Amino acid sequence: MSDTWVPVPAGSGFGIANLPYGVFTTPGTAPRVGVRIGDHVLDLAAALGDEVFARPSLNAFLAQGRARWSEVRARLVDLLTSEAHRPAVEPALHPLDTVRLRMPFEVADYIDFYASEHHATNVGRIFRPDAAPLLPNWKHLPVGYHGRAGTVVVSGTGIVRPCGQRK
Repeated sequence: MSDTWVPVPAGSGFGIANLPYGVFTTPGTAPRVGVRIGDHVLDLAAALGDEVFARPSLNAFLAQGRARWSEVRARLVDLLTSEAHRPAVEPALHPLDTVRLRMPFEVADYIDFYASEHHATNVGRIFRPDAAPLLPNWKHLPVGYHGRAGTVVVSGTGIVRPCGQRK
């Protein structure tokens, strides 16, 4: 046995330096928070014994702030690199191909911004057909608009795009 145990192959891109959080399910289980490590997902509720990770989103954990995030990351690095923790960690690891990823957070509301002059001009033509499509302030400060939370979906979700406008 080695002095440091990391359950990932070298060079995989998902080692200790990159611990992305997400929400996942396995067949017959409720959504919960995990961290990708190599070709596995570590169930954080099981590995850390912390109920905040048994919830179906990251919102409660994110609300705890930077000090807590740093504390959890340090604990994860310890768990995933110390051979002494291997017997406790291995049962909480799920092969990536056996989990289903879910929306990682609950979206309440958001503001989006026009980043493209072309986009802003086209929208301006729709909203102001008898005026200049692009207002002068667009070139000097960001123009935001209210986004709909329902338009935020998990990667890979099929999206039906509108095909023009009809009366």
